[in-house]
Amino acid sequence: MKKPLPRIASPEIEDSHSVPDQTAHFQLDTLPIAIILVDVKGHIQFMNRSAKDLLGKPNQNLNLEDWPQKFGFYLEDGKSLYPGENLLLARALQGETIDEAEEIILRKMGDEQGTWISISTSLRRDENGIIEGGIVLLRDITRRKKIEFSREKHVQRIEALYKLSHIIAEAGNDLNEITQLAARFPAEVIGGMSVISLLTSTKDKLKIVAFHDSNPAGQALLEKVLNLDTEYDLSEGLTGEVIRSGEPLLISSIPADQLQASTWPAFKELAVEVDVHSVLIVPVTGRSGVLGVINLFRYADSKPFSSGDKPFLSDILYRLALAIENCRLFDALREEISKRLSTKQDLEISQARFRSIFESVMLGIKVLDLEGNILQINPAFREMLGYTEDELVGRHFHNFLHPDDIVQASKLFRDVKNNSVSSFRFEHRTLHKDQSVIWANTFFTVVKKNEEDDVPTFIVGIVENINEQKHYELEMAELKDRLQSSMELERLSLAQELHDNPMQALYSASYRIEELRTKADPTLNEALRQIKNTLHDVLKDLRATAKELRPPTISSFGLENAIRSHAHDFQEKHPNIKIHLALAHDRQMLPDNVRLALFRVLQQSLVNVVRHAEATEVHIRFQFDAEEAKLEILDNGKGFEVPLNWIDLVRKEHYGLAGAAERISAIGGTLVVESQPGQSTIVRASIPAEESKSDNNK
Repeated sequence: MKKPLPRIASPEIEDSHSVPDQTAHFQLDTLPIAIILVDVKGHIQFMNRSAKDLLGKPNQNLNLEDWPQKFGFYLEDGKSLYPGENLLLARALQGETIDEAEEIILRKMGDEQGTWISISTSLRRDENGIIEGGIVLLRDITRRKKIEFSREKHVQRIEALYKLSHIIAEAGNDLNEITQLAARFPAEVIGGMSVISLLTSTKDKLKIVAFHDSNPAGQALLEKVLNLDTEYDLSEGLTGEVIRSGEPLLISSIPADQLQASTWPAFKELAVEVDVHSVLIVPVTGRSGVLGVINLFRYADSKPFSSGDKPFLSDILYRLALAIENCRLFDALREEISKRLSTKQDLEISQARFRSIFESVMLGIKVLDLEGNILQINPAFREMLGYTEDELVGRHFHNFLHPDDIVQASKLFRDVKNNSVSSFRFEHRTLHKDQSVIWANTFFTVVKKNEEDDVPTFIVGIVENINEQKHYELEMAELKDRLQSSMELERLSLAQELHDNPMQALYSASYRIEELRTKADPTLNEALRQIKNTLHDVLKDLRATAKELRPPTISSFGLENAIRSHAHDFQEKHPNIKIHLALAHDRQMLPDNVRLALFRVLQQSLVNVVRHAEATEVHIRFQFDAEEAKLEILDNGKGFEVPLNWIDLVRKEHYGLAGAAERISAIGGTLVVESQPGQSTIVRASIPAEESKSDNNK
């Protein structure tokens, strides 16, 4: 553990007579960026007006390790005080090389939200190179962080909904598995303890069908106090109100006694056992209306639910509700079809029930013979395609498919007849009568003559119109692309802001200081020289930051030269890491968005090398030919365990590689990371030539 800095008496910062270079300080006082000057022991010598406005003005001698307590410096969680010995300035004064700024939360007394600030530091040295003190720059970055968090949360939620769609597809038509998923997925993605209840057939009661808590102790408690077969009257508690109104209910904070008084008997016992303080109740609503409800609870030591959780949970539950409705429909159809074929008497009895389901269901249904000819269709299918029954019956189902999907459909249909496949799901395009394209998800199931005879009789296809979902996916893809573009514009805007405001102000201050030096006595002249050198160091760091935000060589000179320039700058800042380059000439043939995407992968990979890898060598290879553009970054560092999904990195708040993968994927490429603890790490980004060309022609 590092020893705390010694307490040495220092002049009061309010005492202007204790600081000899008042003229220079006056110049710093006019700058819009917060600046603090300290001596070699870390004691404050000067704070400009912006720093005092941001932090307040200490009224006593203040040691460096006490800054977090005095000013309110917190870690990213906003709860833990930042360790004073880990401040950038403290580490710099103890000899550590500091190259990057750090982002922390500034939270003053009574301020629950806090302010995000960026802290950077440089050392002040005399003419012999001996450290005389340091300079600290602070910048309010709250707006930028809010934009980042909003984008990250939006992308995470899109990823979660995509993941949910895949899980639902894998679950098939298993109602029990779908209901378990409906309890598990929200609890894991949104957080908290979840309980799913569905309406009984009489619609006047709710029955608990699934529950989940990622915390094993919470899961054990749920199993103790809840019974899956328990039914509750809708007149009881808050849940009944949500069912009747069809509107979500969010209670950010609720006292335990109120929770016990307004919930079901089983939940009352739960409220006694667990300190619950935040409740989110959302109806499970599908095409046919409200099917049930989910109750989400969060413990007192967790963040309360927010208003943004309601629409996200509603989006999750809508997809699950559709899956539940489909499962119920499949079960009903199988049961009715089986009964219909049993005996003549049963056929007569069940025909009315079958016709009721067949005619009124909102999903399209088509009955095919073993050759694929349409025998029967329901009104929903006719409406979906725009044809009359006479125009559909007797024709092959291929006639209504998009030409590009016919080959796959034929193969799947042959598998049903020849390989004893009992069912299959097929996502395809269907042609409307007006020749417009409708995306559909069709579940084909084989109906056999009876349980003893395994010979197929006909095939039933249940068709779901997923045009809206496809449009949603396309919109999400477009939104991701626009978010990436917006982020680049934000980077460019920030680089321009750095150039136009603090950098220009620092240049002006530097010129003014140089003018004052010609009129000052030797002692003040030397102090001014040191301040000028410090400002030059800060300007150098700001120029480097602006260059990182928008590398100027990409548009003008191509990716190869941009990589060389960045590698040269990296080598200067990190001389202990050797860079090896093997770069092809791209001759500016790659479009700007492809160059920029690959360059961001390089930037993030090198950032990870510095922060995590402990590497001494990095090999950068760039290849470009008629087939693909490929960038590879290999280091000899300590490696790490690569997660199966990028979302796992995002959940651990490691956004760099996940963001790079998203950027590459958005333009049709792939990003692969190979690594293991104790071994080297390889990052490979590749973009097919046809994607590059198509992007170039847009």
